[in-house]
Amino acid sequence: MGRVKMARERNEKVWEEIRKKVEELKYGNVIITIHDGRIVQVETSTKQRFD
Repeated sequence: MGRVKMARERNEKVWEEIRKKVEELKYGNVIITIHDGRIVQVETSTKQRFD
């Protein structure tokens, strides 16, 4: 498997994970950490609101 194809597949998995985390949140944050132009970490924090 070529290097470019492997990177593309990795990117697709990363973006799918980000989409999943955003869809799961009602209130909160998704924080994406980037090093050298690559996404290396995705964090979520949730908030509980009492209206």
